[in-house]
This record gives sequence, structure tokens and C-alpha cells, in this order.
Amino acid sequence: FNMFGAVKVSPRNFYRLLQTNQSVLLFPGGVKECLHGKGQEYQLFWPEKTDFVRLAAKFNATIVPLSAIGAADSANILLDPSELLQLPFGIGDNLANFTSSASSARFDEGNDDEVFIPPLALPKPFAARHYFLFGKPYDTSDLDPKDQAACREIYKSIQDEVNHDINALLEARKYDPYALDGIKRTSYQKLFGKS
Repeated sequence: FNMFGAVKVSPRNFYRLLQTNQSVLLFPGGVKECLHGKGQEYQLFWPEKTDFVRLAAKFNATIVPLSAIGAADSANILLDPSELLQLPFGIGDNLANFTSSASSARFDEGNDDEVFIPPLALPKPFAARHYFLFGKPYDTSDLDPKDQAACREIYKSIQDEVNHDINALLEARKYDPYALDGIKRTSYQKLFGKS
């Protein structure tokens, strides 16, 4: 994690970052969303805890939801993590040993809750176009971090917005003739110098 400037997910680290007035990019779904299995693309796997909303409120931080699509459409998953763990000849066992020895990205979850095994995937010859949508900002300056119900309500609103925006991006992509057709998109870019 540190190699990319990431820090372990914990309220303490989040607190320290916000306390020093740093911007924070947080992926509530973490490893479960990143290393998803077959048929799980663009699903959210957020925990029930609302810690990031409560801490944002403590520091009057603004939360800006970000939704993105495209990465899951740029490769074909041949075997997802659960299938890789079932491989014979000790391969699955070695992968299970690896994931059990990896430290959990979340401070409050054991390794049984997170599987640090990427799916076996075959990249497509042309990556899908990626789409990003920033949602409406949530100002937490008037939110009491001790009000669990209010924090839960904001958390749920953010989660609903991210889901809504992912679906909106998927819908908008249907009208982009170059979204998933890499050959057509690359040809257009070469001919007209546009992306």
C-alpha cells in the first residue's frame, strides 16, 4: 500500500489525514470491490460502519462521491478468487496461505473477510472507455459526529448516490458508439485525432 501513497484503512489514519488538512481518497468497498468476482462488477460492498462520515463531520470535511465504470469491462475474468482457491495440486492451498499471511487492509476485519487474490483475467485487446462522475458534495460542517442516526443517514445517501451514478454512467455508455468497441474507437482517434 505504502508504495502508492496509500495508508491502511483505520479511523486513526483517517483522523490523522483529516487533522492535517489533507485530501483523502477513500474506497469504502476496498478489496472486495477491487478484486470482485464474476458477475459482481459495479456492485458496492460497503461495510455497515459509518466511521468515515463521523470523522469527516468532526473536521467539517466535504465528502465528494465518485463513481466510475470501465475497468471491469477491460478484461475477461477467467477464474474469480473463490474459484482460484479451489484449484487442485496445492495451487489453491498456496493461494489461501498467501491471503492469510497478507495483512488486512481494514483494521477491524480479519483476513477471512478479505481475499487478497486478484481474479485470473485476460485483458481485452482494447480497453473499454472509462467514465467518471463526481456526485454532489456533502458538507458535514453542520453534522454532529456524535449523532449516529444522522451520520448513518448521510452514509446511506452517499452510498445510494454512488449506486445511482454508476447506473447513470452505465446507461449513458449505451449511447456512446465507441464505449466498448476498441477497434472502432482507435480507428476514429487515429483518423480524426480525437478521443
